[in-house]
Amino acid sequence: MMRARKVLTYALQPIVNIHTGSVFGYEALLRGFEPLGFTNAAALLAWAAEFGLSESLDAMLSSLAIERFIKQGQVQHYRLFFNLDPHFIDPEHGLRLLDRLSEHGLKAEHLCIELSKQLDLFIHPDCIAMIKGYRRVGLHIAIDDFGDSCSALKHLYEEPPDYIKFDRFFIQGIDTDRRKRNLLANAVQLAHQLNIRTIAKGIETEGEFLICREIGCDLAQGYLIAVPQISPKNLVQLYEHIAMLHERNQRKLSGDRGLIETFLELIPPIHLSDQITRLFDALRRDKHHHIVPVLDSTDYPVGLIYESDIKDYIYSSYGRDLIVNPAFAREIRDFVRPCPCIDIHSSIDRLLQAYSSAADTAGMLITCDSRYHGFISAMSLLRLIEQKNLAVARDQNPLTKLPGNNPIHRYVSQALAEREYTWHLAYMDFDNFKAFNDHYGFRRGDRVIQLFAELLRTGLESHGWFIGHIGGDDFFAGIRDTELTVVLEQLSWLIEKFKADVQSLYDAEDRQRGYLYVKDRYREWREIPLIRCSMALLEIRPGDDYSDGDTIGRTIAELKHAAKQSPLGIALRRNPEGPDHLLTEAVSLAMSSEVQSDYPPG
Repeated sequence: MMRARKVLTYALQPIVNIHTGSVFGYEALLRGFEPLGFTNAAALLAWAAEFGLSESLDAMLSSLAIERFIKQGQVQHYRLFFNLDPHFIDPEHGLRLLDRLSEHGLKAEHLCIELSKQLDLFIHPDCIAMIKGYRRVGLHIAIDDFGDSCSALKHLYEEPPDYIKFDRFFIQGIDTDRRKRNLLANAVQLAHQLNIRTIAKGIETEGEFLICREIGCDLAQGYLIAVPQISPKNLVQLYEHIAMLHERNQRKLSGDRGLIETFLELIPPIHLSDQITRLFDALRRDKHHHIVPVLDSTDYPVGLIYESDIKDYIYSSYGRDLIVNPAFAREIRDFVRPCPCIDIHSSIDRLLQAYSSAADTAGMLITCDSRYHGFISAMSLLRLIEQKNLAVARDQNPLTKLPGNNPIHRYVSQALAEREYTWHLAYMDFDNFKAFNDHYGFRRGDRVIQLFAELLRTGLESHGWFIGHIGGDDFFAGIRDTELTVVLEQLSWLIEKFKADVQSLYDAEDRQRGYLYVKDRYREWREIPLIRCSMALLEIRPGDDYSDGDTIGRTIAELKHAAKQSPLGIALRRNPEGPDHLLTEAVSLAMSSEVQSDYPPG
C-alpha cells in the first residue's frame, strides 16, 4: 500500500452545464495503476478484494481523490464525483467519507458517489443499507452507465439517485441515430419527472452535444469539453467553446428565458448550515411570501420550508424557545420539503412538465449555473404559460405549427447583421401546386404542405437548421457556419425525398401516368407535371453586404426563377455582385458526386 500511495493519483474530468459550459463538478478518474502491474482501475480493485484489502484501498483512494479535488481550487461551488468500489460494501461507509471531507473543510454535498454497473444493489444485503447511509449524512448519489447491465429502472424506484449518467452507447452517434435519440429523450423525461438530473457522458462531437442539449440533458461530460487533467492548472471554471457552441446553435430566436425572468421572484434564501433562528428571521422580514428557499453549501437549492409547517412553533408560547433549544435537536433540514429545480435555460414546456410531475408544491426553484436564481410560484407559472401560448400563436403558422413571418424576419435580420459568420438562407416553394390544389381540393393540398413541413423537421431542423413557414407553399430554412457541401447534401435530400413522398397523395391513375391531365385557366386540356420543390439558396459570407432589403428581395426573386428553370430545382448565389452566371452556379454541384450520398436524417 505504501508504494501504491506514491504512484496512484487522480485526474479530474469536468462536468459542465450543457447550456453555459460552466463547471458543475469533476469526476475523479484513477491514474498510475500501470506501474503496479494492473491494466486498468477495475483490475486493481478486483485484486484488493481478492486479498481482503478493499477497505484500506478505499480509504486511500477517497483521500487521494479529495486531495486532488482540493488542489484545483475554489471548490465551494463544485462537486466531486467519486466512483464506488463495487467490491467494498459497508453500511458505515458514508460516515467515513464524511469524516474525510470534514478534514479538508468540505461538506457532504460536495461529494457524489457514483454507483457503477458492476454493483448490483439487490443481491448484496448491505447494499441498500449503504445507500441509505449515504443519504442520511447528505452525500449525493449518481448511477453510472445508466441503461447498461445492472443500472436499470429498478434503481430509480428503490433508491432514486440525484443524478444518472447515460451509458456512452446511447450518446455515441446519437445525432445520426433516431432510435437512440428517442430512447434517450424518453429516459431524460422520466428522470426529470422523478426530479433526477441527467448527465450526458462521453460526448465527443458537436453533433452529439447538440442533440443531448436538445432532448433536455442537464449536464455534459466528455472529450469535446475536456480530457481528464492531472494538473490543476489545466482546469478552468468556464469552457468557452461550449458556451459559444450553445450560442451558435440556438434553435429559437427568442428563447423562453426572457419570459421566465419576467415572472421570477427573488425570495431571499437560507442555507442548511444556518441556525434555526435564521429561519424565523427570514419569515419575519418577508411578509409577502409563506415559503423560504433552502440551499446547500454550494448554493444549489435543496427545497422549500413552508411557514405552515412551523406555525406551531411560531405562534405557541414556548415554541420558539423549544425549537432553538439544543436539547431539542431540530435543524433547518428537518423542515425542508422537496421542490422541483429547473435551469433558467430550460423551455417553458420543461417547467410545466416538472411542475406537473411534482406532488403538492408551491412552485419551482430556478437555478443558473447550478446556483439558486429565484422562484416561480404556481400562479406565476399559469400566467407564464398563457403568455407563452399567446407568443407562439402570434409567431406560428396555424397549419404547420412552424415559426411564421415574424421569427423568419428576425432570423434573416440576424444573418444580415452578424457579418462575421457564413450563413445559408433557403427559400422554397412548390412547382405545379396550384393545379394539384384545384384538382384535388384544399384538404389534400394542406396534406402536401404538412408533409413538407414534417420533412423539414426531420431532415433539417434535427441537424441545426432554423425552419419556418412563410405562408401557403412558401417555406424558409437557414443555418450558420456549415460547409456548403453539407448544406447542399441536406437540401438535395429534402428535394428528392419530397418529390418521392408527395406522389402518395396523387390518385393511382395520375401517379402511374406521371402527370395530371387537367384544364387550364383557358379551358384547354394540359399535362401538368407532378409536384416538386424548387429552392433559392443564398450564401452570405463574411464581408458580403446585403444590408439593403430591396437588394436581397430582388436576389431571392431571381434565384427562385432560376430554380424553377433548373432540372434539379436548386439555384445558388455565392456572391452579391452581378446576377448573371451566379444564378446557376451550383445547380450541378447540388447533385454532384461530391455531395450526392444517401443522406439519412438522424
